[in-house]
Amino acid sequence: MIDICQHSFNPVYNAKSKVLILGSFPSFASESFGFYYGNSNNRFWSVLALVFDCIVPTSKDKHLKNKEIIEIQRNFLLEHHIALWDCVQTCNRKANNSSDTNLEILNFNDVAEIVYKSQIKAIFCNGKLTRKSFDTLCYNYKTNGSKNISILNLPVFTLPSTSSANARYRLDDLAREWSVIKYQLNS
Repeated sequence: MIDICQHSFNPVYNAKSKVLILGSFPSFASESFGFYYGNSNNRFWSVLALVFDCIVPTSKDKHLKNKEIIEIQRNFLLEHHIALWDCVQTCNRKANNSSDTNLEILNFNDVAEIVYKSQIKAIFCNGKLTRKSFDTLCYNYKTNGSKNISILNLPVFTLPSTSSANARYRLDDLAREWSVIKYQLNS
């Protein structure tokens, strides 16, 4: 069975955002939680906490309500000048499977919108499949003669996926790789 899915989260950014982290599409667990990387097995928030040497709650923190966790996560991103969104707006997805390999992309989010409304100077893709989606989006910008072509001039980094399916990387290894975000913010 295939489900047509529409992205349900707004991007997180403001005029002071300097880097953009892109994912592909929210997992079923994230949808249920109500925010990006809400799957308790995804290491996204734990990696950022290590990179920035601070505490960021995750969906595993049962002493807080989801709404409180989401507010803290959103504030963390904005305080550190990080924008967060996903490449895919609409997709077909096999039911009961959140893996990126099971996405058939129908439409992309207009990622350039965030770049124009902020100070984004670098883009970071959470995993190879997100990078592939972003490259397709950029190809679409080019071939459609879009005004969004200036996004193509930004440096784009592909970081190892924070998904638990990427068992090759331990948490410390991921944090080491992802620390390039902090260096970009400070440059």
